[in-house]
Amino acid sequence: MQPTKGVTVADTGDKAMFVSKSKVRVVAVVDGWRIEGDLHILSGSRLTDSINSKAKDFLAVTEARIFDAKNSALLFETPYLALNRDSISMIFLSE
Repeated sequence: MQPTKGVTVADTGDKAMFVSKSKVRVVAVVDGWRIEGDLHILSGSRLTDSINSKAKDFLAVTEARIFDAKNSALLFETPYLALNRDSISMIFLSE
């Protein structure tokens, strides 16, 4: 699966810093929920690089769908979700 490229703007005070991001489709399991959505990672990096980075505690997930992990019932849909990196028990790329 090819990542979709985008640009994120970070405000660093007097200058704006542009960071190139890629969007990859993932499935993550967190505390009894299955989350499916687009994870935004630095362009050229791997999923494991983003998960193991200590620079951020939360990962941006867009077009997120949250399911009950036991019965696969759809619980929520949201355009944006902040996912706590430390709460992820399993994550993988999805097609």
